[in-house]
Amino acid sequence: MRKWWNLPNTLQFDTQMEDTGCTTKLTGSGKESANPDFNDESKYGSIVQLSPSRAGNSSWWKKRNDRIFRRKTLLMRVPILQWLPKYSSNDFAADLIAGVTIGITVIPQALAYATIGGLPPEYGLYSAYVGCFVYVVLGSTRVVTIGPTALLGLLTHDGALLMGPQAAVLLAFLTGCISLLFGILNFGFLIEFIAAPVIAGFTTAAALTIGTTQVKSLLGLKFEADGFVETWKAVFEHIDETKTWDAVMGFSSVAALLLLRLLDKVKIGIEDDRTTFQRFINGTFWLISVSRNAIVIIIGCTIAAALITPGDDDTLFEITGNITSGLPSIQPPSFNIEYGNQTFSFVEICQNLGSALFVTPLIAILESMAIAKSFAKGQRIDASQEMIAIGTSNLLGSFVSSFPVSGSFSRTAVNNASGVRTALGGIYTGILVLLAITILTPYFFFIPKSCLAAVIITAVIFMVEIHLVKLVWNSRKLDLIPLFVTFSFCLFLSLEIGIIIGTAVNLAMLLYATARPRIKILTFQNTSATDAHIHYLHITPDRSVVFTAIDYFMSTVRKASVLYPGVPVVIDLSYVSIADFSTAYGFDNLAEDLHKRGHPLVITKAHPRVLTILEGVRGTKLHVHRDGIELDRLLLELWSTCSIAKNDKQNKESATVQVPINSE
Repeated sequence: MRKWWNLPNTLQFDTQMEDTGCTTKLTGSGKESANPDFNDESKYGSIVQLSPSRAGNSSWWKKRNDRIFRRKTLLMRVPILQWLPKYSSNDFAADLIAGVTIGITVIPQALAYATIGGLPPEYGLYSAYVGCFVYVVLGSTRVVTIGPTALLGLLTHDGALLMGPQAAVLLAFLTGCISLLFGILNFGFLIEFIAAPVIAGFTTAAALTIGTTQVKSLLGLKFEADGFVETWKAVFEHIDETKTWDAVMGFSSVAALLLLRLLDKVKIGIEDDRTTFQRFINGTFWLISVSRNAIVIIIGCTIAAALITPGDDDTLFEITGNITSGLPSIQPPSFNIEYGNQTFSFVEICQNLGSALFVTPLIAILESMAIAKSFAKGQRIDASQEMIAIGTSNLLGSFVSSFPVSGSFSRTAVNNASGVRTALGGIYTGILVLLAITILTPYFFFIPKSCLAAVIITAVIFMVEIHLVKLVWNSRKLDLIPLFVTFSFCLFLSLEIGIIIGTAVNLAMLLYATARPRIKILTFQNTSATDAHIHYLHITPDRSVVFTAIDYFMSTVRKASVLYPGVPVVIDLSYVSIADFSTAYGFDNLAEDLHKRGHPLVITKAHPRVLTILEGVRGTKLHVHRDGIELDRLLLELWSTCSIAKNDKQNKESATVQVPINSE
């Protein structure tokens, strides 16, 4: 029980008594005393309220309920309740412009990203609207846009190729369940274990892989190949089969997209001194730049419609063809898939999806978190809330035939540049996509595949993070190892295996760093005014000594003690903030071992929580230097037990001697 004496003169507070588990309210005033008389209530106060509410031994479930069912939690988990009451007409106008702009951008991208996943183009549109509506309610930032992305399309490809579109829909459902569960359990911190170099290696390899898969459509080639190396090998084997008009359309589209991308940087007039006409021209340039995908697709579609007659076998361009019109039926994903002449049970589906089952939700969360942090402008991002938003988007999207979705960096950048003020802009984007599904799909028939390939290639080439290699080189060259390991395995083996191996290598490097702390070992002589000048070893680890490092630390201390027989060993734990049972057990064994060799072992400057752990195992041979006690006096007491004490009187030195034993 806490001691209630030595309290301020006036006191009124609520607290919890650990042993009784009761809420206690104390009131009163009086003089401080080291020996209180609890019978004198006027002097020391009295217990005026004693109830079992919020008791220390109350159930975990009750405490959890108190945290969950409160207004703060509701506002945190349903962010729309925070900004909707303050929504204004100016917000409406800004969100409407941004929402329509994103809608124009997402429609051609959705059609293209569906082809990356080996799906019919309409599945891209099915995936492009549910996330818009969900993120309005659950999104923690105003700028992030949810929908199909090139990375998730690529992760969906293998399953869709083997088991059909329903496998991609089921993967979206499972991705939603996993992401939502992690968000509810507040597992957002797990994302922090994926280091930036690993993400950079994965993203760069994925960008090159995605771009490679589109070379076939860009040149009008027809062959079957998977993987980066196999695809390029097949391209060179079939290069003589290139369709001239497809190649012309494709490369022209790439050039047009890159030039239109630069149009946004063209500014007329002087900053802060532009006329209305100049601002209008600059705004027009910006609108053309952000709508470049739609512009190229519309022009390509118009050219193809003018030159191609439906039904002809020999056409100038490879075109998209028929796209199913109308909204998809609302139904749960199928857990038993019939595709071709095969039937796949749920277990077989999971086996065929393999590592994509957990890599897909991981990448979906990573994409969204990375984008949110990029545009947060210093604001805190709730990783768990982002998981809930992504999980709900995928879960509900799977009921309308969506494949996995996440935040899109390119569309989010456009959204931010469009001046969006709240997440409500997603409503207008979703409505525009629904209109495209119900009205515009017949006009998508003539879209050249080479145009879609150009849209994808010009989007992913800017995902290649070459600049990060230079930054890592200038910062910490060792971090290039997980970057290149991840990049190599993702590019030449598979994305799923690559990110797993890259993360494992990065964690192994982290564990090695904890297992090899730098240890500073010096010899000192006390400066107290006594006849005995005591020499001792002063050992300081530069980080926490946990189970990974205790053996290395003990070995280093033993080696140092051999060079100075019989002198006390003082271990300075100033930088040790974490300890575990292995630490405590190792220190106790070390103390026993050094005692047998005539070395008293003293620990000093230990943090209270570290000392608590060490006290749980500490034997009689491990001595603790506590605050309020002079270290010299403690060492003098221990020195008298050493056999070297008598001989030391013959070797008096006045200066402190520092001898480095181990440079590590």
